[in-house]
Amino acid sequence: MELPESISWHWLRYDPSCEPRWRSWLSEDEGRRLAGFRRVQRQRAFLLGRAAARQLLAERLGIAPERVPLVARPDEPPQVPGTGLFVSIAHADEVALAAVAPHPIGADLERLKPRPPELYRYVLHPDEYPLLRHFGDDPGQAVIWCWAFKEAVLKGLGVGLRCSPRRLRLVLETATRGRVLLEDGTSWQVRASEHDGYVRALAWPENL
Repeated sequence: MELPESISWHWLRYDPSCEPRWRSWLSEDEGRRLAGFRRVQRQRAFLLGRAAARQLLAERLGIAPERVPLVARPDEPPQVPGTGLFVSIAHADEVALAAVAPHPIGADLERLKPRPPELYRYVLHPDEYPLLRHFGDDPGQAVIWCWAFKEAVLKGLGVGLRCSPRRLRLVLETATRGRVLLEDGTSWQVRASEHDGYVRALAWPENL
């Protein structure tokens, strides 16, 4: 992906041999949250996301991953108090994506798997239906890319799915880059790429 120099990102796949080291990086609060998940898949997703973020932030801050002041309360976007940095975390299956920048940043990760074609009615406003032509003849695959673009913006805004993606207007230059227009007149840049069967999308405010 072509990104501003201010943005760093890290992609991480689950590796059982790394799990003890990743667990040692967690704060006490993160450790309690991890232990509270009953399903192994949910535990791994949480651990992967925190490990990816802590490793990336440690490189930016020049400190050990366990010393990163990452605060991640339930139902709130993660924060890094006192550093001037923003972080976003996404995970799907047993992979995770983290992005860091000195300005708001959003990340999303979606597996390219069959989806109901009618899902586009939830993701896209009718005026956006022509965007599907950027992605060939498979509307089920196309909607995954559009969803990833919009979800990255919603995560960057800190609202997640509390805001309907139909309220955001996606303007694409190509299938992998474009802008998302918000109702208040502001806009975000979006970029995406495909890797190993997943769409990785990043978003940040335009005109920083």
